Amino acid sequence: MKLIVGLGNPGSEYAGTRHNTGFRAVDAFAKSLRGISQCRRWHGMATEAVFAGEKVFILKPMTYMNDSGRAVAAAIRELNPQWEDILIVFDDIALPLGTLRFRRRGSDGGQKGMLSILQAVGHQELPRLRLGIGADSLLIPREFVLQPFAQQELALVEAMLAEAAKAINLWMYRGITEAMSRYNGQVEISEQF
Repeated sequence: MKLIVGLGNPGSEYAGTRHNTGFRAVDAFAKSLRGISQCRRWHGMATEAVFAGEKVFILKPMTYMNDSGRAVAAAIRELNPQWEDILIVFDDIALPLGTLRFRRRGSDGGQKGMLSILQAVGHQELPRLRLGIGADSLLIPREFVLQPFAQQELALVEAMLAEAAKAINLWMYRGITEAMSRYNGQVEISEQF
Protein backbone atom coordinates (compact mmCIF):
# COMPACT_ATOMS: atom_id res chain seq x y z
CA MET A 1 0.00 0.00 0.00
CA LYS A 2 1.27 3.46 -0.95
CA LEU A 3 0.26 6.95 0.16
CA ILE A 4 1.00 9.84 -2.21
CA VAL A 5 0.32 13.36 -0.95
CA GLY A 6 0.18 16.38 -3.25
CA LEU A 7 0.39 19.75 -1.53
CA GLY A 8 -1.55 22.85 -2.50
CA ASN A 9 -4.37 25.16 -1.43
CA PRO A 10 -8.09 24.49 -1.90
CA GLY A 11 -10.31 26.88 -3.84
CA SER A 12 -10.51 28.13 -7.40
CA GLU A 13 -8.54 31.30 -6.60
CA TYR A 14 -5.44 29.14 -5.99
CA ALA A 15 -5.92 26.61 -8.80
CA GLY A 16 -3.37 28.01 -11.24
CA THR A 17 -0.81 29.26 -8.74
CA ARG A 18 2.73 28.01 -8.32
CA HIS A 19 1.86 26.73 -4.84
CA ASN A 20 -0.61 24.23 -6.33
CA THR A 21 1.94 22.40 -8.44
CA GLY A 22 1.83 19.44 -6.03
CA PHE A 23 -1.93 19.10 -6.50
CA ARG A 24 -1.53 19.22 -10.28
CA ALA A 25 1.27 16.63 -10.33
CA VAL A 26 -0.70 14.04 -8.34
CA ASP A 27 -3.76 14.73 -10.50
CA ALA A 28 -1.63 14.00 -13.58
CA PHE A 29 -0.48 10.72 -12.02
CA ALA A 30 -4.05 9.78 -11.01
CA LYS A 31 -5.13 9.87 -14.67
CA SER A 32 -3.07 6.70 -15.23
CA LEU A 33 -4.90 4.74 -12.52
CA ARG A 34 -7.86 2.39 -12.80
CA GLY A 35 -10.73 1.71 -10.44
CA ILE A 36 -10.59 5.17 -8.92
CA SER A 37 -12.91 6.26 -6.15
CA GLN A 38 -12.77 9.72 -4.60
CA CYS A 39 -14.13 11.07 -1.34
CA ARG A 40 -13.52 13.65 1.36
CA ARG A 41 -11.30 11.96 3.92
CA TRP A 42 -8.47 12.84 6.29
CA HIS A 43 -9.18 16.60 6.03
CA GLY A 44 -8.71 16.42 2.28
CA MET A 45 -9.74 14.90 -1.03
CA ALA A 46 -8.65 11.27 -1.18
CA THR A 47 -8.42 9.08 -4.25
CA GLU A 48 -8.22 5.34 -3.80
CA ALA A 49 -7.14 3.09 -6.66
CA VAL A 50 -5.11 0.04 -7.59
CA PHE A 51 -1.73 0.34 -9.30
CA ALA A 52 0.07 -2.80 -10.49
CA GLY A 53 -1.96 -4.87 -8.03
CA GLU A 54 -1.18 -2.60 -5.08
CA LYS A 55 -3.59 -0.27 -3.33
CA VAL A 56 -2.65 3.39 -3.60
CA PHE A 57 -4.14 6.41 -1.86
CA ILE A 58 -3.63 9.92 -3.22
CA LEU A 59 -4.35 12.70 -0.75
CA LYS A 60 -4.77 16.39 -1.48
CA PRO A 61 -5.08 18.14 1.90
CA MET A 62 -7.87 20.74 2.02
CA THR A 63 -6.43 22.33 5.16
CA TYR A 64 -4.45 24.98 3.26
CA MET A 65 -0.74 24.54 2.69
CA ASN A 66 0.54 25.62 6.10
CA ASP A 67 -1.62 23.05 7.93
CA SER A 68 -0.97 20.06 5.64
CA GLY A 69 0.42 18.03 8.54
CA ARG A 70 -3.03 17.61 10.08
CA ALA A 71 -4.31 15.80 6.97
CA VAL A 72 -1.18 13.70 6.47
CA ALA A 73 -1.09 12.65 10.14
CA ALA A 74 -4.76 11.56 9.94
CA ALA A 75 -4.06 9.42 6.85
CA ILE A 76 -0.96 7.87 8.41
CA ARG A 77 -2.83 7.05 11.63
CA GLU A 78 -5.50 5.15 9.72
CA LEU A 79 -3.40 3.51 7.00
CA ASN A 80 -0.20 2.88 9.00
CA PRO A 81 2.07 2.71 5.93
CA GLN A 82 5.81 2.11 6.01
CA TRP A 83 7.68 5.43 5.77
CA GLU A 84 9.27 4.46 2.45
CA ASP A 85 5.75 3.89 1.03
CA ILE A 86 4.80 7.56 1.48
CA LEU A 87 5.64 10.24 -1.09
CA ILE A 88 5.05 13.96 -0.53
CA VAL A 89 4.88 16.02 -3.76
CA PHE A 90 5.26 19.81 -3.51
CA ASP A 91 6.52 23.01 -5.12
CA ASP A 92 9.97 24.35 -4.29
CA ILE A 93 11.15 27.91 -5.01
CA ALA A 94 14.76 26.88 -4.38
CA LEU A 95 14.77 24.81 -7.60
CA PRO A 96 14.75 26.29 -11.11
CA LEU A 97 11.44 26.04 -12.95
CA GLY A 98 11.07 22.61 -14.54
CA THR A 99 13.38 20.74 -12.15
CA LEU A 100 12.35 17.50 -10.45
CA ARG A 101 14.17 16.38 -7.32
CA PHE A 102 13.44 13.25 -5.31
CA ARG A 103 14.85 13.05 -1.79
CA ARG A 104 14.69 10.12 0.60
CA ARG A 105 14.51 12.33 3.70
CA GLY A 106 15.48 15.79 4.94
CA SER A 107 14.34 19.11 6.29
CA ASP A 108 11.41 21.16 5.02
CA GLY A 109 13.74 23.40 2.97
CA GLY A 110 11.60 26.42 3.85
CA GLN A 111 8.39 24.94 2.41
CA LYS A 112 5.64 25.58 4.99
CA GLY A 113 3.48 22.60 3.98
CA MET A 114 6.41 20.24 4.38
CA LEU A 115 7.29 21.88 7.69
CA SER A 116 3.78 21.20 8.95
CA ILE A 117 4.02 17.55 7.87
CA LEU A 118 7.43 16.99 9.48
CA GLN A 119 6.21 18.55 12.72
CA ALA A 120 3.10 16.34 12.66
CA VAL A 121 5.01 13.09 12.12
CA GLY A 122 7.93 14.05 14.38
CA HIS A 123 10.83 13.10 12.07
CA GLN A 124 12.37 13.80 8.65
CA GLU A 125 12.24 10.26 7.17
CA LEU A 126 9.62 11.05 4.51
CA PRO A 127 10.41 10.59 0.82
CA ARG A 128 9.48 13.59 -1.26
CA LEU A 129 9.36 14.84 -4.83
CA ARG A 130 10.16 18.54 -5.12
CA LEU A 131 8.92 20.42 -8.18
CA GLY A 132 10.95 23.47 -9.19
CA ILE A 133 8.86 26.59 -9.62
CA GLY A 134 11.74 29.08 -9.81
CA ALA A 135 11.99 32.26 -7.78
CA ASP A 136 11.49 35.97 -8.32
CA SER A 137 13.92 38.18 -6.44
CA LEU A 138 11.48 41.11 -6.65
CA LEU A 139 8.72 39.37 -4.68
CA ILE A 140 8.77 37.94 -1.20
CA PRO A 141 8.38 34.13 -1.37
CA ARG A 142 4.84 34.16 0.07
CA GLU A 143 3.68 36.49 -2.72
CA PHE A 144 5.59 34.65 -5.43
CA VAL A 145 4.18 31.18 -4.72
CA LEU A 146 0.62 32.55 -4.89
CA GLN A 147 1.20 33.98 -8.38
CA PRO A 148 0.10 32.15 -11.53
CA PHE A 149 2.76 31.01 -13.96
CA ALA A 150 3.65 33.46 -16.71
CA GLN A 151 2.48 32.65 -20.24
CA GLN A 152 6.03 31.93 -21.42
CA GLU A 153 6.46 29.40 -18.58
CA LEU A 154 3.38 27.30 -19.30
CA ALA A 155 4.96 24.86 -21.78
CA LEU A 156 7.74 24.04 -19.31
CA VAL A 157 5.23 23.67 -16.45
CA GLU A 158 3.13 21.21 -18.49
CA ALA A 159 6.26 19.25 -19.41
CA MET A 160 7.31 19.16 -15.75
CA LEU A 161 3.87 17.89 -14.65
CA ALA A 162 3.93 15.15 -17.30
CA GLU A 163 7.42 14.10 -16.18
CA ALA A 164 6.34 14.23 -12.53
CA ALA A 165 3.51 11.78 -13.28
CA LYS A 166 6.02 9.42 -14.94
CA ALA A 167 8.42 9.89 -12.02
CA ILE A 168 5.73 8.96 -9.49
CA ASN A 169 4.91 5.93 -11.62
CA LEU A 170 8.56 4.80 -11.49
CA TRP A 171 8.67 5.43 -7.73
CA MET A 172 5.62 3.19 -7.37
CA TYR A 173 7.23 0.37 -9.39
CA ARG A 174 10.90 0.62 -8.47
CA GLY A 175 11.29 2.79 -5.37
CA ILE A 176 13.04 6.02 -4.62
CA THR A 177 16.62 5.05 -5.49
CA GLU A 178 15.77 4.35 -9.11
CA ALA A 179 13.43 7.37 -9.26
CA MET A 180 16.24 9.61 -7.99
CA SER A 181 18.66 8.20 -10.55
CA ARG A 182 16.28 8.65 -13.48
CA TYR A 183 14.45 11.88 -12.69
CA ASN A 184 16.55 14.23 -10.55
CA GLY A 185 17.26 17.12 -12.89
CA GLN A 186 15.89 19.61 -15.37
CA VAL A 187 12.94 18.65 -17.57
CA GLU A 188 13.30 19.02 -21.34
CA ILE A 189 10.39 20.37 -23.35
CA SER A 190 9.46 17.82 -26.01
CA GLU A 191 7.73 18.47 -29.32
CA GLN A 192 4.32 17.60 -27.88
CA PHE A 193 4.20 20.76 -25.70
